[in-house]
Amino acid sequence: MDDRQLIAEIKRRNQEAMVQLYQRYANLIYSITYRVLNDEGGAEECSQDVFLRVWQRIDQYDAARGAFATWLSGIARNMAIDRLRQTARQATAPYDLLSDDGRPAFEFLQDWADRDRAQSLRAMIEKLPADQVQVIALSYYGGMTQSEIAAHLGIPLGTVKTRMRSALQKLRDAWGQE
Repeated sequence: MDDRQLIAEIKRRNQEAMVQLYQRYANLIYSITYRVLNDEGGAEECSQDVFLRVWQRIDQYDAARGAFATWLSGIARNMAIDRLRQTARQATAPYDLLSDDGRPAFEFLQDWADRDRAQSLRAMIEKLPADQVQVIALSYYGGMTQSEIAAHLGIPLGTVKTRMRSALQKLRDAWGQE
């Protein structure tokens, strides 16, 4: 059967057609998810999730919009990226964001190749209040969303948004002056 026939059968909930589709595309989907995740186990799980999503949402495929392989590859890529983001958010920052005295700890700038720009950014960040540095670091270097930061710090979401907006505006102004 070609893809069009397999899709029609899957829409009729033919499990054998789904097995054939899996056999046809499993290597492609695994290679896409592995390329994004760089983890064998995660790529295997994600690939299985891709085929489950296809089974559940096959009606969303529209042949007029493109080839099935393209649609399937897009699902795989997006699901792998979502899994990567979720994993990054769950991970804690590999460094302390604030020193014992509440001022910023700048370990997150050590990875910058451009030392001059890192020093400039450090000088700008040192002028920010510690609570603003904390939300910036948790967001940009800890991979957390604003909602996750609010839960992590035990403060209202609006407070996180205000601190983030204020800090970014101050950094933008300072960077523009430099």
